[in-house]
This record gives sequence, C-alpha cells and structure tokens, in this order.
Amino acid sequence: MDKQKTISSEVSFSGIGLHTGEISNLTLKPLKENSGIIFKRIDFDEPIYIEAILENVVSTNRGTVIGKNNIKIHTIEHLLSAIYALEIDNLLIEIDNIEPPILDGSSEIFFNTILNCGLNEQIADRDYYKVSEPIYYFDDNSDIALKILPSKEFSVTFESDFPFKGIGKQKFTLNSLSEYSKDISSARTFCSLDEISYLKKDNLIKGGSLKNAVIFLSEVNTKNDVDKIQEYLGENLIYDDSSNTLNNTKLRYDDEPVRHKVLDLIGDLSLLGKPIIGHIHSYKSGHRSNVEFGKLIKEMSSDFKFNKEEIKKIIPHREPFLLIDEIIGGIRGFSVIAKKNVVNSDYFFKGHFPDNPIMPGVLIVESMAQASCFLSFDNVKNRNKKMMLLSVINSSKFIKKVIPGDELILRVKLIKIRLGTANMVGVATVNNQIVAKANFMATIVDKNNE
Repeated sequence: MDKQKTISSEVSFSGIGLHTGEISNLTLKPLKENSGIIFKRIDFDEPIYIEAILENVVSTNRGTVIGKNNIKIHTIEHLLSAIYALEIDNLLIEIDNIEPPILDGSSEIFFNTILNCGLNEQIADRDYYKVSEPIYYFDDNSDIALKILPSKEFSVTFESDFPFKGIGKQKFTLNSLSEYSKDISSARTFCSLDEISYLKKDNLIKGGSLKNAVIFLSEVNTKNDVDKIQEYLGENLIYDDSSNTLNNTKLRYDDEPVRHKVLDLIGDLSLLGKPIIGHIHSYKSGHRSNVEFGKLIKEMSSDFKFNKEEIKKIIPHREPFLLIDEIIGGIRGFSVIAKKNVVNSDYFFKGHFPDNPIMPGVLIVESMAQASCFLSFDNVKNRNKKMMLLSVINSSKFIKKVIPGDELILRVKLIKIRLGTANMVGVATVNNQIVAKANFMATIVDKNNE
C-alpha cells in the first residue's frame, strides 16, 4: 500500500497574482498525516484556515477560488496541480495575500522547487478514489463533457477546440503522473487577444503579462487590435502577421494550450481531497465543469447507498407509488443520486399510451421529489411524524422520452433550505443522456397539520 507524503522542509515563493495583481509571499510547510492540503491566510490578526476541498470552492470564473467566511484565495489550481502530481497528501500553505503568485504561468517552478526541497514518506496509507464503473458528467448548456473510466492508475485525456490562429482542435493524453514533469508542468496559461478587453474590464488579469501568459491571435486580428490593448498590458506589443501569438511568443509545446488544460484539470480535481485511480476523459471542460465533475465523482464514490427496503425506512412512499429503487450515491445533506428501473409492469404504462408506453413527465419529476425526500429525511428526527410535500415546481423540461427497459438515474442537489422548505435542482438521465430537468421546492410538514 502506498504511503502518504508531505515535504521534508519549508519552501517559499513570491510574486504577483495573475487575476488580482496583488504581491504575495507563499510558504509551504510539512503537515502531519491525514491532514490534507490546507491554506492559511496569515495577513489577519487571527489566521484563517481554508481547506483545499470542493466544498470550499466559491468561484470558478477564469480560475478556481476557495473561501470561508468571506475570506478567499484566488487561482489555486496551478499550485495544487503541482502538489497533486508530486503525490503530496499533507501540506500547510501559508499565504499573506489573496492569490498565489502566477510565476511564469505554468506549474513548473512550483513542481521543481518543491521536488528539490525533498519529500517525506509518512506512516499512514494513502486513501484513493478508485473508480469501479464509469462516471459521466454533461454540462446542461454546452457540449462540455467529462467521464472517468476504470483503470489501474491515474491518467487524463483532454480534447479541446480553440478558435486561435494555427491551433484549433487539440488532443493530449497524460498516461501517468510520472510524465507530468516533462509533458505538462511547463505549459502556460493563455488567452486570446480578443479576450483582453473583457478580462481587463472584469478585473480578471490585473497581474497578467507576456511574462506569465501566452496571448493567441485569431485569423482576423490586425495591428489595430493590438494597438487598442497596448495600454492594458503596459509593455511594448508587437504584431506579426506571420505569427500565431502576440509578440511572437514561442510555444513550449506545439499543443501547449491543451496541455495547460490538463494542468488545470488536475489542480481542480485535487480538491477531491484524495488521489484518483481512473482514466479521465475531458471534452472542452473548464474550471466550473471540472469542479462539478469532482463533486459527482465524490457522490458516486461515497458509501451513501441504500436498497429499496432501506429507502422505505426513511420515506413514507409505498408501492405502487414508490418510484425509486436504489440510492446509488450522494453526499449526506447536499445531494442524492437515485435509480429507477423502468419496467413494463409499472402501473402507469397500463393507461399512458399503452400501445407506445412512455413514462409521464410528471412522474419523472415525482421521482426526483422522492429522491429529495430521502435526502431531506435522512437526518430528520421523528420523521415518522412528518411528511414532505412537493410545494412548487419553478421550472421543468422534458428532453427525451423514457420507456420500459430504461434505467433512470436521478441526481438531485439541495440548493438551500429555509423554514422547512427545500429548494432543489434535479437532473434525470438515461444512458448518460439528459432526459429531464427540474427546479422545485418541497416542504416538510407535520402529518397532523398538513
């Protein structure tokens, strides 16, 4: 069994933050086993500790931001990517400002400096997310998709499609973390010339420059476009019609953009809190979808699993109107993933288009509501004296028909709960394709005072 690791001695970094433009000093310190990766803001009278976990992600706009009690740390993905690739499990990261230094825009300096300081094997065994069956994630509003397949080790395949001059579609596979140093670590962050104005307007690249990022041109860019952003970057900009990059920046790899996307993905998924064994496939994912995919992996890998008889001990529904057969994953108090096996003998098929049986859309929403009832009642005291009633359907959409033989998977997330009323979002899939979505509310009431 592999052992947990930390660093052998302290190591420090200093520099400007990419998005905030703030100068920060960063010191990495060894941490005892089973502690995880913890950031420590030391620029307060009382230090603020923020664990590098998915639950603490507060923003994914052009970078991954974690926070607690309105105290944030921006753009952590490059540092965390290097830490994950070095297979470090326990680490204290002291920082005196709101964003780690961007350095050269890659993770290479982080990786090599930490490696040179030495790693220390600890006594405790490493705990893994070992994928035993495929897990799929699809973005509701785009063609972004991720999946993880069973494998003997960690690997990543990333496909991208950038509208940059000379770039377009790219695909890269990192077969093992042992290849990270030479294949991934020196790939720099990037953007297009056309994005500069937007990024500056939204205060997203206050520390950005050609020293820490690659700026790509498009086929339609001209010198006039370069002149317009001259003031933003504060340096002498050179437009060369024969080049794909501003100031003719030389790429470190021909496919540097897609390799940097792998770097980002690894940093984002490190927020799972323990290493992964599986082959990740990504199509055009970014920070938001990476984080959502990480949450799905955590849900599907949890011990939050219940059979039908166990479900009956939590919620009051019974046949023929108990519409969920299993709880196959979830995070207690946050989300639930349920399964319904749609079969010919389901009572509603007798009258709902009997010659062309289709599961009624309202019953798909009801299935989501029953899953949400399980999620809400799992920790409720005296639940035998209470009921949960579907009170509002804010929106619903039915995309594909559900028929006998389908395995209906229902993923329901709790958005917030107030005064006994829970706001939920549900997504139903069949064969990893979305068939229905709904946003609804359900209210817990006493049985005698409905």
